[in-house]
Amino acid sequence: QQCPRAAHLTLPHCAPFMAALVPRFARSSGKLLPKRRKASVTGLVVLGLALGSRVAHRIPWRAFAATPSASQPPAGTGAKVWGGLSRLQRQAASPAEVEAAVPTLAEASLQLQVSGLFSQAVADVSTEDAGSVMVVLADPRFGDYQCNSAMGMFKRQKREAGAAPAWTSPRDVGEAIKSSLPAAAAELFEETSVAPQGFVTVKLKTSWIQSQVARLFESGFKVKATSPQRIVIDFSSPNIAKEMHVGHLRSTILGDTVASLLSFLGHDVVRLNHVGDWGTQFGMLLEYMQRQDALEGEASSLVVSDLQKFYRSAKEEFDKDDGFRSAAQRNVVALQSGEAWARAAWRSICEASRHEFDTVYQRLNIQNLEERGESFYNDMLPGVVEELSKAGLVTESDGALCVFTNQSEAPLIIRKADGGFGYDSTDCAAALHRLKEERADRVIYVVDSGQELHFLMVFEAAERAGWLANSGRLDFMGFGLVQR
Repeated sequence: QQCPRAAHLTLPHCAPFMAALVPRFARSSGKLLPKRRKASVTGLVVLGLALGSRVAHRIPWRAFAATPSASQPPAGTGAKVWGGLSRLQRQAASPAEVEAAVPTLAEASLQLQVSGLFSQAVADVSTEDAGSVMVVLADPRFGDYQCNSAMGMFKRQKREAGAAPAWTSPRDVGEAIKSSLPAAAAELFEETSVAPQGFVTVKLKTSWIQSQVARLFESGFKVKATSPQRIVIDFSSPNIAKEMHVGHLRSTILGDTVASLLSFLGHDVVRLNHVGDWGTQFGMLLEYMQRQDALEGEASSLVVSDLQKFYRSAKEEFDKDDGFRSAAQRNVVALQSGEAWARAAWRSICEASRHEFDTVYQRLNIQNLEERGESFYNDMLPGVVEELSKAGLVTESDGALCVFTNQSEAPLIIRKADGGFGYDSTDCAAALHRLKEERADRVIYVVDSGQELHFLMVFEAAERAGWLANSGRLDFMGFGLVQR
């Protein structure tokens, strides 16, 4: 409570000085470390993290930050702990140096670093096996990482006819790999051992682990993408005039998490909410609400639960009453052609839904989510049909314009026989706009798995139309359905 950074003092921030003290503490306590073998320091570092979080709450950050050279510890802070903190602070790099040294995601991967060292060693031992390095997590009883390439290299040698064997056992191969590890390995590995089966196991250096934890304490966890991209993420996507269900909540939470992660890595992320705000259902809804005098008054008086009841009743009337059906279809034309009364009523319905959606988004702390519903693409649909036609992808079938793909026998219907447009044409228009106008390098759709086939068809149509020619990428990120 004594410092503005209190909320941000997480375990990685608080523990380096504890991690620095742990090995000394461990050496002085035979009870903690059995003498039958030398244990990995990993568990002790975790202990240091846990203890560090408690110690940090007793250290006033302002005093620590403002008096780096103070010889006396702040009140309530032990001299040994304060000495550890002071040493770490003196060794820490300046903010500018830390920022310049932010590693890429690949560089920050410890397993990739270890794999890189073993790749050099294997290439030194046998150029023929340079591309087949296998590094995995080791059994924690024996070490931290393990290279399993030796057995495969030995078997390959045995299969070669007419060549004198360079090794007599997998262990010989493992020893050769161990001997060929580059000098940089000495900075990272404390111990390297070879099993009879040729497995090369390494333990990480305690001092190296301490330095990494100290870096986290100084600058937090920072990592960046090798090549930052502009990424559009389509998620949440509830339907206007309907309540959000669990599928929308899952899409919202997963999509926002992916967006936050990619933003953290330095990508330019555009968060889009492709709400269902257009289509024939609005013709039915407008007609029913007109007959119920529910379009009168302020938009604020509408609530989604009422709209959902109206929609169900409208669907029943649409299915059984030809007069209602004809009127609903006329309302669709009025809405699409921009008649003032239809657009005003439609905006009121959208505003009521939007208010309830925003309540949910605020509770989930969803930010920077830009609404760009189906209606946004309405004026682009004829142009999309033209683009797909020019690419030679359009086939007429029973009066409708279709795009057949290798994903399904059923086609994408990009224009209905009556001249109208549906979800297929809207999703094709959205893909084109995101790739060409938004200049997205990548578009990620966070949608339930039930829609995977539909989107794979859209992706194939986009690729065959040449919309991905500039290394664009369309990805489907599906999640499971909740069924009753």
